[in-house]
Amino acid sequence: MYLRIKSFITKQALVYRLRFLLLLFLSFFSCSCYKPPPGGGLLDFFNFKTSLDAIDTPVPVFAQVSGLSSGTLTVTNGLGETLTFTSNGAQKFPTLVKYKSAYSVTLSGPVGASVNLTCKISNPNGPILLPQTTIFITCGVVFYDLSVNVIGLDPTVAATDPLILQNMGDRISFNADGTKKFATQVGDGASYSVSLISVPKGHTCSFIPVTSGSGNISGGPLTLTLDCISPLKYIPSTGILAPSSKVSIQLSYHGIDPGSCSFDFITISGKNNAAATASPPSITYPSGTNNNTIVLVPNGPDFWGPSGEGFVQLSGCTGGGLPISNGNPILLNLTVASNIRFVDVNDPSAGDTPGCGVLGDPPCRSIPQGITECDASGLPCSVFVAEGTYPVVSQIFLGNTTSLVGGFPSGFSSLAPDPVNHVTLIQDTRIGCGAVPTDFCIAVSISTVGLNPASTSLTVSGFTIQVNSASYSEGILLNGCKFNSGQIRITQNTILGDLTVPPGSDVNSNGRGIEVAGSENIVISGNTIRGPSRKNSSEGIFLIGSGLSQPIIITGNIIDGMIADSGISAAIDLDFSAAIIANNKINAYQFLNPTPVAVISAGIMIDDAFGGTSYIFNNDIFVPDSQSGMWGPAVGIAANGDIDGSFLILNNQIFSTVAGSTGNTLAILLSEPPAPPFSTILRGNNYFTGTDIVVTGSLVNSNNYNSNPRFKSTTLIDQLWNFTSSSGTSSPTDSPCSSLYGGIDLSTIGLPLAAIPYIGIDFSGNGRTTITNPLTPIGGDGISIGAVESDSNCF
Repeated sequence: MYLRIKSFITKQALVYRLRFLLLLFLSFFSCSCYKPPPGGGLLDFFNFKTSLDAIDTPVPVFAQVSGLSSGTLTVTNGLGETLTFTSNGAQKFPTLVKYKSAYSVTLSGPVGASVNLTCKISNPNGPILLPQTTIFITCGVVFYDLSVNVIGLDPTVAATDPLILQNMGDRISFNADGTKKFATQVGDGASYSVSLISVPKGHTCSFIPVTSGSGNISGGPLTLTLDCISPLKYIPSTGILAPSSKVSIQLSYHGIDPGSCSFDFITISGKNNAAATASPPSITYPSGTNNNTIVLVPNGPDFWGPSGEGFVQLSGCTGGGLPISNGNPILLNLTVASNIRFVDVNDPSAGDTPGCGVLGDPPCRSIPQGITECDASGLPCSVFVAEGTYPVVSQIFLGNTTSLVGGFPSGFSSLAPDPVNHVTLIQDTRIGCGAVPTDFCIAVSISTVGLNPASTSLTVSGFTIQVNSASYSEGILLNGCKFNSGQIRITQNTILGDLTVPPGSDVNSNGRGIEVAGSENIVISGNTIRGPSRKNSSEGIFLIGSGLSQPIIITGNIIDGMIADSGISAAIDLDFSAAIIANNKINAYQFLNPTPVAVISAGIMIDDAFGGTSYIFNNDIFVPDSQSGMWGPAVGIAANGDIDGSFLILNNQIFSTVAGSTGNTLAILLSEPPAPPFSTILRGNNYFTGTDIVVTGSLVNSNNYNSNPRFKSTTLIDQLWNFTSSSGTSSPTDSPCSSLYGGIDLSTIGLPLAAIPYIGIDFSGNGRTTITNPLTPIGGDGISIGAVESDSNCF
C-alpha cells in the first residue's frame, strides 16, 4: 500500500512538473515582450540559446603588422603579454578575451632598424569583437625636413638675379642670406641631391663640405650649408696700377675675417710677384660698412715692383669662418706703371712743352706729346689720359714700350681708370687720308719688337675710338709686332665705326675696327668693336698673316661687322692667320638693330689658315639676315678657299632670329675642308638657323644639337643672350637654355696652354662649371655653351 501511494505521488509530481514546464513554455511565447519571427518555432529558441553561450565564450586577439622593413617591434597588451615582430605578419596573444571586453595595446620600437621607422595602431583600444579581433599596426619611414642655409649672397645682385636650388621636383629661391626648407620632406635613409639651378652673377657657390650637396637623410632633419662668398669687384678693374695705387677686392659678404688672408709666394712665367719684393703690400680689412672689402696697400720703396706685368695671389681668406671662393686662391693680374706721364686736355695748366706730364708738373695736353715724353725716358712707360675729347691730328703711334691708358678723372684725383664714368674719346675726323687703299686713316698704330723680357707688355685700354669716315679707315692697327716675349693687350676699349656706308665711299672701300697684320702675342679682350660700314667690306677684327707661332687671342668682346653694300661683312676675318676665339658675343649690335643689313654677312670668316690651328669655342654668334635672297649668304662661321690649317669649333651658340625664317641663314659653311694632316672638328655646338652645316669633304662632327636657346629678353647689349629660368619643372620641350644639349668638357680636348685660362671663365669673367643637366641627351656632356655660363640653369 505504501509503495502504491508513493508511486502515485511520484507520478502526480511528475505530471505537475510537466504541466508547469508546459505552462512556462506557453507563457514565454505568449509574452508581449517577445515577438517571434514569422514561421518561428522551437528551433529558434535553441539558436538563441547558442548565441547567448557564444557571447560568454572568450575570443582570440591578433596583432597584424605591415610596413616593418627592418628592426624589432614589440606589441604589449593590457595583460602584460608581448608579441615580437621582426617582419610583417600576424600573431595571436596567448589569452582569449571575452566579447565586448575593453583592451589596450602599446608599442615598443622598432629597435635596430636600418632607418628610422614609426609605427601606429589603427585600433589601439577595445572592445573585443566576434569571432576574433585583429589589431592593425602600420609602420613607415620617418620623414624629415631638408633645409639649406645660404651665406654670402650680395642682396643687391640677388634681388634681381636670385639663387635657385632644386631637390627632386622642389625649388627654393634666395634673394639674400638665410635658411629655407624644401616643401617636400625626405624619408630617413632616402637620398637627396640639391642642384644649383641659377647662381647670381659674379657668385661662386659650394656646399660645405663640398660633397654634402647630395647624400642620404640619416636620423633627423638636415640643414646644408651653401657658401657663396665670392669676390665681386676689383678696383681698378683694368689692373693697371701706379706705384701709390691701392687694390680693393669687394666681396659679396659683410664680415671678412681680419688676418685670414695671406700672400702666396708662387711664380708665374713672365710676371713679377708683387708679394715677393722686399717691401710687399699690406693686407688690410676695413671695418663698418666696408667690412666686405679687402684692400692691398703698397709699401715703399718697392711698392708694386718693377714696371710691367705682375700679380698677387691671396690664400686662406674667410668670411664668417667660411672660405672665400670655395677656398680657391684669389689671383689678381696687375700691370704696374711705375713710369707715368699724364695727359689732361681739360686742365688749364696743360701744355705740350718738353718735360710735360711728370707727376707734380703740369700735364701734357695731347696724347702724342705724352707718348713722346714716355719714349724719351728709355724705360717701359705708361701715358695716363684723363677724360675728354682728343682729336686725331696725326696718327697716334706706339713703337717702343709705351702703353696708353684712358678713363681717368680730369685732375687725376684717382689713379684707378674707369672708362665708363670717365669717357676718353679719340676722335678721328681728319680729311686727306683714306682715299685709297694704300693710305688708310688709322687712329692708333702700334708697331714694336721691343717687348722683352716677358714681363714687359704694351697696353691700350680705356678709350672710345671714333673711326674716320674715309673710304679706307681703321680704329687700331697692329703691324709687324713680332719677336716680343711680352704681350700687346687691347682691352676695355669701345671702337665705333659708321652705321651706314658714308656717301661718296670708293667702290672697293674697306672699314675695320682692329687690324692685326704680321704680328704675334696679341690679346684683344673686353672691347666693344663695331666695324665701319663700307661698300666692299666691313670687319670688326681683321687678322692677316698673324698668330702663326702663337694664336692671336680674341676673348670677351662684343664684335660686329656692319654694312657692306657689295662685299662681305664679318665680325672676325682670319686671312692666313690663327686665333683663339672664345667667350665673345658676335653681331650683337645687329641683333638689336636688324636693319639695315649686309649683302653677305658672316660672324667669323676664314679665308686661309696657312698651316696654323684656330680654336673657336664658347661664342654666341648671331647670323643676321642678308639682302640677298640666295641660299647661304648669311653664315655663322664660313671657311672659303684652300684651308691649309686645322679648326676646332666647340661649344658655340650659332643662331638666327627665328630658325628657318628666311631660309638663307646657315650655321657653318665649309666649302673646302682641310686635307690631312689638317682637320676640322665640330663638337658641342647648338645651331638654330635655317640650315645647320654645309660641308664639302669629311670632318669630325658630333654632339651638336638644334634647339632654341630661349635667351632672356633685353635691349642692353652687355646683357644680351643671357639665360632665364623655366617656369615649373623643365623638360626637354620646356628648357630655358638648350645650350646644355651640346657642350663638351673642353679640358679633355687638348687645347694649347694659351687657351686654358679662357675655358674656365665666361664672357663676364664668371667661373664655368661642369654641372651636368639631367635633360642632356645621350652623348652630350651637358656643359653650358656659348658666351655666358648658365650654371646648369635649365631644369
